[in-house]
Amino acid sequence: MSAVCDTPVKGKMLRATKLGVCGDPILGAGGWPIHVTSKGFISVEYAGEVDEGEEIDQKDANGDPLVYEPARRRIKLYNVTVTCGRVDPELYTLFSGMPVVLDEDGNATGLRITSKVNLDSAVALELWSGTQLKKCQPGAVQRPRFGYFLLPQIIDGMIGDFTIENGAANFTLTGKAIENAGWGVGPYDVYLRSTGVEPLMDPMGDADLLHMDWTMLPPPAPTCGVTLRPPDGTVVADEDDATGLTAEFTATYVPALPDNGYTVDWGDGTQSAGPAMAASVSHQYAAAGTHLITVTHTVSGAQRFKSFVAA
Repeated sequence: MSAVCDTPVKGKMLRATKLGVCGDPILGAGGWPIHVTSKGFISVEYAGEVDEGEEIDQKDANGDPLVYEPARRRIKLYNVTVTCGRVDPELYTLFSGMPVVLDEDGNATGLRITSKVNLDSAVALELWSGTQLKKCQPGAVQRPRFGYFLLPQIIDGMIGDFTIENGAANFTLTGKAIENAGWGVGPYDVYLRSTGVEPLMDPMGDADLLHMDWTMLPPPAPTCGVTLRPPDGTVVADEDDATGLTAEFTATYVPALPDNGYTVDWGDGTQSAGPAMAASVSHQYAAAGTHLITVTHTVSGAQRFKSFVAA
């Protein structure tokens, strides 16, 4: 069996998704999961909490060994510590359950820490890293790799100690990562395959604590506050081009904001400005291959990935 061997290098992005009482992602406006995407973190520490088990070592009346069974260890959970260098009130409240503070325009400007026990809030935490290998890998999909780490549920989130001094203030978010079959394959695409963008291949199970893998789908762009539902649509081959090298994107959903425009990055160094919903933009590629398309909302920065196989 062949394998992918590489080394994670640096933290690129994290995404925290709000979970319900059954571990399922909570949906917000437009049916999109409530989540925050951020690169304002300094480190994420995963520390396994281990049940050492019980050793059975029974001797007979003469002191000779009678029964011996070694202890078997298991990881009960992961203690997670996220050290942040940038304050995003909505990320902190997703993690800890503390209420946000709003200004007169309804913008989240801060949060209030209370003494209440955090029983209701839970998040799923995804993190992307870079890799040691910088070159694109040979194959049908020509993209750099990223490390992908998923904790399907973190409970008991808290905001830790911090110091205000002559320097940058760092804040810590701590929690306990436990199993969560309610995540399933997740609500997001995390892989770029030769056939398109896809979520997890196998759903998270009843005993699954942590998922680690490599992916060629890049992380989403960072935003400040809860990420709006990104533009969505379909990508098909333009029927008017017999070569099969022209992709056509038709928007089926664009966030309802004053400026509802979007841009389409076709993955070969060219971009198109998207019109209103239900209108189409197209692009012809110079060569066959699988191309990653990024659709970005111009106001919020929310992104969605698509792919097109030019042949």
